[in-house]
Amino acid sequence: MTQKPTWTILLIDPQPMSRNTLKSQLEYYQYIVLPTVDARSGLQTFQQNQRTVDLVILDLKLKDEPATKVLEILRKLSPELKIIAITDQSVTENQPAFAGLAGLLRKPIRTDRLLALVSKALGRI
Repeated sequence: MTQKPTWTILLIDPQPMSRNTLKSQLEYYQYIVLPTVDARSGLQTFQQNQRTVDLVILDLKLKDEPATKVLEILRKLSPELKIIAITDQSVTENQPAFAGLAGLLRKPIRTDRLLALVSKALGRI
């Protein structure tokens, strides 16, 4: 019997309710979630777990650093890294800073859309 692959997701979201909800939803579907509260802790956690992180879910509304800067750093550290952005703003994937994202989710996030995008980004569908 083969063991089902385990996927690790780094979640960078400064809003406790949103972060906890996303974490719970993803863990329910057997993902390992590394939750962080800001850009600094997110980047630090990524560097410590770079070999095991398969996907990053990044809230674009960070307080300590512009999300575009975080995206730039993550791409330098791991050019092939899959990143999904979440936002409540009027952001489009067509903006140059967001080119190459695995997807963009708008708040409020529906579980079915979250799971579909995560599965697609990880090549599961």
